[in-house]
Amino acid sequence: MNLDYLNKLMRLGIYKALLIWFFFISGQVHGKEPRVVIVYPGSETSRAQIYGQVIEGIEKELGPTEQFEVPEGSGDIEAQLDRLHPEKIIALGKKIAEAVNKTAYREQSLVGLAHFKAQGYNGVSLALDNSILCKQLSRFLPSVERVIVVQQSGYQAINNNPTTPCSSPKLEVREGGDSLATIRMLGHLVEGEATATDAVIIPANLPIDILYEVAKVAWDKKIILLSTNLDQLDTGTLMVFYPNPVALGTQLGQLVTKKKPGYESVKSIDSALNKVVAQHLSIDFDPKILDLITVKIK
Repeated sequence: MNLDYLNKLMRLGIYKALLIWFFFISGQVHGKEPRVVIVYPGSETSRAQIYGQVIEGIEKELGPTEQFEVPEGSGDIEAQLDRLHPEKIIALGKKIAEAVNKTAYREQSLVGLAHFKAQGYNGVSLALDNSILCKQLSRFLPSVERVIVVQQSGYQAINNNPTTPCSSPKLEVREGGDSLATIRMLGHLVEGEATATDAVIIPANLPIDILYEVAKVAWDKKIILLSTNLDQLDTGTLMVFYPNPVALGTQLGQLVTKKKPGYESVKSIDSALNKVVAQHLSIDFDPKILDLITVKIK
């Protein structure tokens, strides 16, 4: 056999061996995509669409995921999670976050669709990013000079990051230690301190009977009420700024792929307008601005 031919075969064999080794090592380094399980409550049928939109956003980023719908009244969910063998968990909703937090999977879980502080969980809180909110406020309500955020400790509507302060409008955050203290703070503000150049962001968890009372006072005094809870739009609130659910899911999907995922606030905000309240307050929106508002009710 020709010596050159033998050398060529040897070189080809070495090349094939190196190629096989390269693909093997690449597989070891990159590995398969982590097995992500999305856990969410199955009892809250009124929020089923929102869960679906968040999951849609997650899967836009990650591709198909495993989903675990927790039946109402389920206590210990660790046994069910063991059967799913999750490498990463995305827990949607505060109750599910608390349930997952009690399992051995706490360190590999992220939380979404819940209000929480950075000390509580890793994930994307429903608290809106203050700099993004201020951009929305200056666009839709340029005459407002000061926005006062009233919220309850542990139920933050706004993540007021001191490194990204708002220049216009001025943003003030006032926080009550519990529900009663927060309601008293809001009542004092609407009844006495707030003026026509102010806007008040009411607590997202404000009881409906208290909301009606606050809205009545604000209506009579022509004080602008804002919210981060879309359910409060038809109760005397002028505008609501709330997370885009699909974008929230995408943000969660991006976070789960990070080596050291931490706490983030919502980065994509939609808006809603109550036209009746706007008319009462004599606020006229340019048609081009109106087109930017996601939801409008009369």
